[in-house]
Amino acid sequence: MPDNERKKIETIAIIIAENLTYDPQVIRKVKEKKPELMDSEILEWINCAKKKLWKDEYLTNDIKKELEMWDNVD
Repeated sequence: MPDNERKKIETIAIIIAENLTYDPQVIRKVKEKKPELMDSEILEWINCAKKKLWKDEYLTNDIKKELEMWDNVD
């Protein structure tokens, strides 16, 4: 498994396990555990974590739009 993919999976697991998906301090809290990560990586992976928490039937158009908006932030 590529190193970046491993980091992504580990970070998503931390975000979900510690219930940080909607915590305003998520970046700071993740960086306490994984200081080598860039803010942009954490932001990207927060969205991945959010998607994992939603069943497809609960993904309303509003939620999909919000997730797409965050996916497009550079």
